[in-house]
Amino acid sequence: MTAVACLRVAVDADRTGIPVVSLGPLVAKFAAAYLESRWLWPRKFAPLTHYSFLLTDPRSDELDVAELARLSDELQIKLFGEADEGQVGLLLFEGPAEAVTAFAALDAATVARALLDPSLLPPGGRLSKIESPDQAAKAAKSDTLAPPRAAGPGWVEQRLIGAVDEVAAPSFDMPQLEGLQGIYFTLRGLFVGDVISSTPGTARTHLTLLEGAEHMPAQPEVFDADCLAAALHYLDGPGVEAMLYLPICYSNIIRATKRADYEKLFESLPPERRPVLAAAVYDVPRDPAFGALSVLRSTLSRYFTNIDLRTPDPGFEVEKLPMQAVNSVTFVLPEGDQRARLVALRRFVERLPLFKQRRIWPAVTNVRNRLELEACVAAQVPFVTGPGVCRLQTAPVGGRMQDIRALPVLAA
Repeated sequence: MTAVACLRVAVDADRTGIPVVSLGPLVAKFAAAYLESRWLWPRKFAPLTHYSFLLTDPRSDELDVAELARLSDELQIKLFGEADEGQVGLLLFEGPAEAVTAFAALDAATVARALLDPSLLPPGGRLSKIESPDQAAKAAKSDTLAPPRAAGPGWVEQRLIGAVDEVAAPSFDMPQLEGLQGIYFTLRGLFVGDVISSTPGTARTHLTLLEGAEHMPAQPEVFDADCLAAALHYLDGPGVEAMLYLPICYSNIIRATKRADYEKLFESLPPERRPVLAAAVYDVPRDPAFGALSVLRSTLSRYFTNIDLRTPDPGFEVEKLPMQAVNSVTFVLPEGDQRARLVALRRFVERLPLFKQRRIWPAVTNVRNRLELEACVAAQVPFVTGPGVCRLQTAPVGGRMQDIRALPVLAA
């Protein structure tokens, strides 16, 4: 039996300082990015409105909401910062598909009253509030310090102001979603670096090199420039101690007209931080031309200490590369069912002796689950990345020791 539920986000809209017509897209963006990293396949989610999502889990008849519990805390920080005023809450309605659909269509006021009077809910379903550990602790502290208040739906109605279906809103500049995901060295149980990403506020889902085709940028040159700008923010502080990998599109960096634009961007990188800077060159073909590879190396080596080539082809012809031509080659696991992904992984690891001969490190990315991670470890793949290893973070994890049994590192 498949568990089905509607998740609704409740926000103190009038305390965010953001226009109501603009708040919805912002909530939808951050909530979708969170669900992408936590609500993993075969579970699925789909947006119903900016403030509500349809959740399904085909492996259970009841949802495990533990992974959703931190969403309200993360949205709280995004919308209100560290201030105590203003709240974000989550409501979950579970039941048969027709009841869930009917609940999603209810107006905010009815949902608020239904928390006190369940008879207002569609038959066969159950409505509950999801509370994170932080919220529970704050509530307990508040109860000991403040006199009891009369129960009533008023606070819920206020928080659900944004849960009403929105009219079309004018576009506005929402902030970039900047983040990092760790690179795990399986032979030592150590995160040796981070791959940076940056997602526009208008994007449907977060962009990253580590999670497959759906998360790859449609405009590589814009994505690469945004990631470099994000890197400058992280390099400006003391947090970056291990390698920091910046995305660079292969077809752009080998093209003379595009390469000039990239070099202008690279010149903004602080030269003194070069020892921790690495280039993650993506969309590399199976057999890169010798001339193109020479141009790539001569250009990037002036700004980066390490160069990684990322390819979707398990038959990447590493044997044709000069000795130590680059530091590493990363295979991107393909889309498809679990069997197809493991078959592609097997094809790649069969070629590991060739990497050793060329003195080039092999790596695998888009690792999504424990089965794929264990397959990489069994095959002695030294470096792994992906949502099954480390979810999107707001601070670097490079330099951290981590028992492989405690992976993935969840969203901070």
